[in-house]
Amino acid sequence: MVFDERPSPARVSAAAAAKLPRAALLALIVAYIVSGLFGRDPWQEDDATGFGIMWTMAHGGEWLLPAVAGERVAADGPLAFWAGAASIAAFGPALGDLTASRLPTVLWFFVATGALWYAVLRLARRDEAQPVAFAFGGEATSRDYGRMLADVAVLLVLATAGPIVSLHETTSAPAAFALSSLAIFGLALSLERPVAGPLLAGGALGLLVLARGAQPALWLTLAALPLAAGTLARPVRQRALVLLLLAGGGVVGGWVAAVLAGHGDAGRSYLADWAASSLRGFALPTGDSLAWLLRALAWQTWPLWPLAAWALYAWRQGLRRPHMAFGSLLLVTGIFGLLSTRAPSSEDVVHVILPLVLLAAFGAVSLRRAAENAIDWFAITAFCLATVALWTYFFAMHAGVPPKMSRSVLRLTAEYVPPLDWAAVVIAAAASAVWFALVAWRVRQPSGGALWRGPALAASGMVALWVAFSALFLGAVDHRRSFAGLASSAAAEIARAAPADACVLAHHLRPSHRAVFAFHGGIRFASGDDDDCPLALHRDLAGSLLDDGLPAGRWTELWQGHRPGRPDEAIRLYRRAGD
Repeated sequence: MVFDERPSPARVSAAAAAKLPRAALLALIVAYIVSGLFGRDPWQEDDATGFGIMWTMAHGGEWLLPAVAGERVAADGPLAFWAGAASIAAFGPALGDLTASRLPTVLWFFVATGALWYAVLRLARRDEAQPVAFAFGGEATSRDYGRMLADVAVLLVLATAGPIVSLHETTSAPAAFALSSLAIFGLALSLERPVAGPLLAGGALGLLVLARGAQPALWLTLAALPLAAGTLARPVRQRALVLLLLAGGGVVGGWVAAVLAGHGDAGRSYLADWAASSLRGFALPTGDSLAWLLRALAWQTWPLWPLAAWALYAWRQGLRRPHMAFGSLLLVTGIFGLLSTRAPSSEDVVHVILPLVLLAAFGAVSLRRAAENAIDWFAITAFCLATVALWTYFFAMHAGVPPKMSRSVLRLTAEYVPPLDWAAVVIAAAASAVWFALVAWRVRQPSGGALWRGPALAASGMVALWVAFSALFLGAVDHRRSFAGLASSAAAEIARAAPADACVLAHHLRPSHRAVFAFHGGIRFASGDDDDCPLALHRDLAGSLLDDGLPAGRWTELWQGHRPGRPDEAIRLYRRAGD
């Protein structure tokens, strides 16, 4: 890969590269990741399954063969669950298992933002990425320019709506996001340190396989190979590629060897299921997948994609330069990976966030002032309206007025109005007050100023809105989506119907259901071929006939229930006839 030397579209003065206060950036990162993470039950199916694997491991389960309350789970990989299980074992007795399981999520996010910051810093400080030198001086120094762009990249992550839910769950997504960032940092480092960089990138890619499975690591590797070959000396390039592949293969191979050595036939069966699960994720791109991708990217990657598109245009004569080649290649392989995913979800969109951030950061420094101001005012308008709407719905939920809004929010919360928590109200009010103070400050500012100002404004608006939402509506959403009450009721019925520690057959229950019923209700589910249990828990969806059949034998229904927010999903308890 040869890097050409064409004029830069970036014109950055020393004043525009002024330092963003470290305390402000750290406060935004902490507020973003902590809000909405603690003080709630698992909501999404993958969130509950991930917690169930961690909880099972921490309480005597097998670490090399992930399982949920007796049922083996071969999707993704064990790395993220190892971290959660270790946290539960260490901190669960003091903090509770749910809280402890989410502590690694904070660590993963700090790894992700830190690795991204240093990756952009490395790329931005290279000669090919430097802004135009002014005729009479006054341009930003390489050090200030790189630091400013790194700050902008992290701020753009915080300003993006798409990954905010995925990065707050006990799944493999936060770990995959962190390891992808670490791999990109290793690739950026390889341009200057052709031994340490490829080893770091390859190790991170190997760990990504252990965290998320083969598919995302494959697409990232396809981009990593030409990027690692971005040095000019051929022997150095060849050595870098070999080191990258050896490091990644060594990590994956070590895990495979440990599984086979520790579990023999069971290990081979698990690895076969894991490989089959990875292969099932691949599919040929279709028109439907393209339509889904366009819809998902349109809002889940805002404001990244307009800035990334502008970067590709503004730097069109320098797309072979490292900072543009990284973003472009990673974006192409990431998009193709999404199009080739059999059932893509919001969690998968996270894998294109990082290349979009790389491009968007360099797009931000090449924008004209009029475009910068337009983006600022869009952020101000959007987040101000969203904040006002949030508080209006909160008032309507507790006061009952306006009536139409009250009915709307009660329908979403399954007619539940949580007790008024004044501490949470104060937190939400403080976050909103900080946001409106920033808006007032921006309105008084003249044109120009630091280039991080716009991204910081957008990030502050998103974080303030997320903090306020988490403080005001977390209890209502938790009531609607939590399994805690349903699991407790089922456990009480089981205690009345059978002796203590009687096993329960899980029929049509997903791993997420096994996890929450085992954790909240202490229910002991059958494992393996154990099908002689006196009781059975059966999940029945109203809109499907596929799960209507009962287990083999004669059964009598004892009880049924459902979550407040899912009346279409009935959980029924059966007792075997004659027991």
